[in-house]
Amino acid sequence: MGRGLLSAALLFVGSLVFYSEHYSVSERSRRGPSEGQASGPGWPEATHGRLRQQEEEGWAAEDCGIAPLADVFKGSRVIGGKDAQVGTWPWIVSLQIQYGRILAHICGGSLVKESWVLTAAHCTKDSRDPLMWRAVLGTNNIYERHPYTKIIKVKAIIIHPDFDVESYVNDVALFHLKKAVRYNDYIQPICLPFDVFQNLDGNTKCFIGGWGRTKEEGNLTNMLQEAEVHYISRKICNSETSYGNIIPQTSFCAGDEDGIFDTCRGDSGGPLMCYLPEHERFFVMGITSYGYGCGRKNFPGVYSGPSFYKKWLTHHLYHKSNKGIFNIYILLGQVLVALGSVILLTTP
Repeated sequence: MGRGLLSAALLFVGSLVFYSEHYSVSERSRRGPSEGQASGPGWPEATHGRLRQQEEEGWAAEDCGIAPLADVFKGSRVIGGKDAQVGTWPWIVSLQIQYGRILAHICGGSLVKESWVLTAAHCTKDSRDPLMWRAVLGTNNIYERHPYTKIIKVKAIIIHPDFDVESYVNDVALFHLKKAVRYNDYIQPICLPFDVFQNLDGNTKCFIGGWGRTKEEGNLTNMLQEAEVHYISRKICNSETSYGNIIPQTSFCAGDEDGIFDTCRGDSGGPLMCYLPEHERFFVMGITSYGYGCGRKNFPGVYSGPSFYKKWLTHHLYHKSNKGIFNIYILLGQVLVALGSVILLTTP
């Protein structure tokens, strides 16, 4: 009698685990990548409003784009830049490769979710082996460690399948960290720009930041640099006096026409961070991709636009991880069902 009740209970629990996970994941998938929408945690229907709006517009379902320790419009203002204040840009990440005992900063990146860093595909030119990479978060000086600094190994590198190394078309990639970070005053995610990119214009306040060269033939810097830049229209940037129609449709220009402020080598993969006052937060409008030299007149920085990769990004950032959880629960349910069947078979 006891074993019969146990087997029935196991069969019921196994079926319940399978059914409940199948139902919830299917619901998320239905309004997910097929419609190009990000779907963070499955918020109950009663939580419509701002949280639902954030989710549908591609912001993280959690708070994003807010730097608790800094007011960039009062305290802080790369080439032409200056040292950033501690905590000003809590989503900027240093992506580093280890050669024996030597650690080298290669590119920047943007924390967009607890275990995901957005960067440029061309940053992986030297190595696509995640075991060689690590991410450093929560610091301005990449050679100093603080209690709030986190160093995390990389589990996987996902490069856009249509990235062209010659033209830098589709210059976007994701680094999946081995463990999720805990947000604090020094480590925060930046918002993704889905459905707000159209608000970007020449009057939008945008900033660049990184540990790249401070002049074209200069050296990398230990201290995070920052500078204010602005969006530059495709008509100007793709003109014959500038890039001459080579800017990909999924990229755009930002900087300064006179070349006073610009990104340079070592800043690649880092964010173009634009503040939208109507949302009161920063969005990663662009990923530092390339440029002709550094700080040259009429040749501003070229940035890949994450908003053009909404379906690809949301697939990896949200739905792919959900699918893994779904498969784990299916396996658990199958094991419980099988165990229940074994007990039934052995019950006299």
